[in-house]
Amino acid sequence: MNSTSSPIAPADVHRPRYHLTADATWMNDPNGLIRHDGVWHAFFQNNPEGSTWGNMSWGHAVSEDLATWTNLPVALPFSETELIFSGSVVHDAKNTSGLGATDGKGPLVAFYTSAYTPAHPTTPGIQAQSIAFSEDGGATWTYYAQNPVLTRDSENFRDPKVFFHQESSRWVMVTVEALDHSVHFHVSQDLLAWEPASVFTHPGLDGGIWECPDLLRVPTPGGGEDSWVLVVSTNPGGPAGGSGTYSLIGHFDGRRFTTEAAPQPLDLGPDCYAAVSFSGVDGDPVLLGWMNNWAYAEHTPTDPWRSSMTLPRTLQLGTAADGTLEVIQHLIVPAEIRTLDLELPTSSAVLAELDAEEPIRLRGTLSTRSAHRLFLRFGDGPQARDLILAVDPEGRISLDRSDAHREPFAPEHTRTLPYAPATDRDEISFDLVIDRSCVDLELDGGRAMISAQIFPGASTLAVFTEPAA
Repeated sequence: MNSTSSPIAPADVHRPRYHLTADATWMNDPNGLIRHDGVWHAFFQNNPEGSTWGNMSWGHAVSEDLATWTNLPVALPFSETELIFSGSVVHDAKNTSGLGATDGKGPLVAFYTSAYTPAHPTTPGIQAQSIAFSEDGGATWTYYAQNPVLTRDSENFRDPKVFFHQESSRWVMVTVEALDHSVHFHVSQDLLAWEPASVFTHPGLDGGIWECPDLLRVPTPGGGEDSWVLVVSTNPGGPAGGSGTYSLIGHFDGRRFTTEAAPQPLDLGPDCYAAVSFSGVDGDPVLLGWMNNWAYAEHTPTDPWRSSMTLPRTLQLGTAADGTLEVIQHLIVPAEIRTLDLELPTSSAVLAELDAEEPIRLRGTLSTRSAHRLFLRFGDGPQARDLILAVDPEGRISLDRSDAHREPFAPEHTRTLPYAPATDRDEISFDLVIDRSCVDLELDGGRAMISAQIFPGASTLAVFTEPAA
């Protein structure tokens, strides 16, 4: 077992310390996120036999603090007839499924998409929802003998997110028909028999496919009835090009989600996909996303391990200047990461010289009164690489990674979608974490989030400012 925050071999210059990665294989969507008995479990799409997509199985890692992750053996392996696509895990504390021991604490139940291969004897090419269960806290899993538990005889019906709805005393499953751009809701009393409840679609989300839905209960500012946030990922159609994730604020009555809101990017960067929440969490939802983009995921220069997760983030609701609700997110930053609070001058100045191999958190405010740039320069001389946090003449803020890589990378995805504050303000706060190849940026008190990969491969980092050219 290896911890992703253990000392890193000098040759592995891109592996982050505090962002979850697989040991030496491929990773994509987070699956089955749950906090159980004080332990955070992150399952994820994993190719246990290579560093590109294929042989989809559920990898597994655990953490006590969301900072230090320990990789465990593959939890749900693929077979010749079935790939294990994305899904979720719940604690069936009352053993409503009957899958646990009668005198136990209730099993963990994993919901996943059975992606049946051409070798399947009865339903080749079909995607359906299946379950596995664990009676030892997630260490070992048993596939349910009567899988699947829900099918539509569809080739693109996937990504079940399951939660318990207190008011109706029922389990709810949220899935997508990926090519039909629709979210499907099913309900159940026992996690085994499911009935259709409703279908949701929205003309403002028109990405090539929809994937990895999640529905989050979030307190409304000022009290009153809770609101709900529907999270959906699209590929393509992301805010920074390629794949990306969106949120919609609305209401849920136990069967139907309704909204009058327009979809908003959950993340303005190129590298946040399939973001879903941990079950078993009291208080604000905690989300984790895949820190990559389907436009170039298989070309990230980190072989044999490939891809990481974002830093986890909490999600809340705030009240915007026009009185409507808005999503607020806050990074969960490991306490071990050094924090440097910056005072940004109006003229050119060097602010810090740092070790690029050590994670760093930079905090400060950006003036929106004039165009200027905060440079993070990795290395020196002709091989120096720059990551730029820029404010344009209109006061919009973006991250430019076009020159932040040792070798050319993703040339069509160099800039994030600019963040434009809703009200005129002279200063905007930023909270920036750099963990080798992973960059997480929180702007304006959590009103915007940016996730991006960089591959500078340098040992030094200089931070300086200068007016825009």
